[in-house]
Amino acid sequence: MDLTIPATKGADHYVPFPKRNAAMTLRPHPARCNGAMTLLRSLLLGLCLAGSAQAAASEPFANSRFETIDGVRVHLRQWPAAGGGSGCPVLLVHGLGGSTFSFRELAPALAAAGHPVWALDLPAYGYSDRVPFPRTAGLALGPWLQAQAPGRPWCLLGHSMGTRVVAELALQPGRVRSVVYVAGNPILSPRELRSRERYRSPRFRRFIAGLVESRYLDNPERIAGLIERAYNREPRPEEVAGYLAPLQTPGTALAILTGYSAQWPPAADAARLDRVPTLVVWGEDDRWVKPEVAQRLRGDLPSARWVTIAGAGHAPMETHPAQTAEAVLEQFKRQDLAAR
Repeated sequence: MDLTIPATKGADHYVPFPKRNAAMTLRPHPARCNGAMTLLRSLLLGLCLAGSAQAAASEPFANSRFETIDGVRVHLRQWPAAGGGSGCPVLLVHGLGGSTFSFRELAPALAAAGHPVWALDLPAYGYSDRVPFPRTAGLALGPWLQAQAPGRPWCLLGHSMGTRVVAELALQPGRVRSVVYVAGNPILSPRELRSRERYRSPRFRRFIAGLVESRYLDNPERIAGLIERAYNREPRPEEVAGYLAPLQTPGTALAILTGYSAQWPPAADAARLDRVPTLVVWGEDDRWVKPEVAQRLRGDLPSARWVTIAGAGHAPMETHPAQTAEAVLEQFKRQDLAAR
């Protein structure tokens, strides 16, 4: 079903996503990229979004901690539920090149509403080790979820690439109460699966990593341009400065590409995913993900609720945090009430 939520005065408003078979009316956008350039540009964008206003340190944020998960040192952050709230525990999973910084606005809002919240830097991102999990992220994180909240089903949110981690966890029996996919399709298309195969070549990965490092990582103006394309607004200087922080870790680009080539499970089972209570959040003006990707997901998950955020781009939880939090909390509240 589609959901329309009235806007607060002076704020951007929600608009419903088109019905499954309705013709889409789209605003003109700059040309979208295809093929290998899609991943390259997504990697560059993700690298931009993988930052913090603080320099890398043993504990980059006040609520940082490090744990060894499946043999890999992982950076995590935790926001306790306000007032001892009993909402479902929440895990936030970032997109390609992102980090816990991507949820700097959303995580505190969810915690204030009574949910204990965790976010982590997947290996090769943020402040985690620059090596991938030896197994898929879902297999690595499943036991960790159980240890954090024994016997309690989780509410999960994934952004962009992170939707695929969330989908893998959602298919583990008894693990998940509700999921939210933000600006990403967790079900790989045959074309995406074929494209991914080229990244299994170490030589190709080294070439792309060198290209990223030589052309972008030392060029704040180019980085700012990529952020502007993702946000649909000019980034603030402190945002650009913050995004660059983890990029100073040597080997980041190559480590991300290595994980991309080896870390992902087979395409998720759409019929099984559709049985999990699901919300899909999309930016109305997302210029990084083609509209047909959203349409394909709508066809694969006909039971999902959809919210499109007016004026938002590829990262609505960063540029429109209040609207995103409202939609997410409504989804989690529904499932919490249904479980009682």
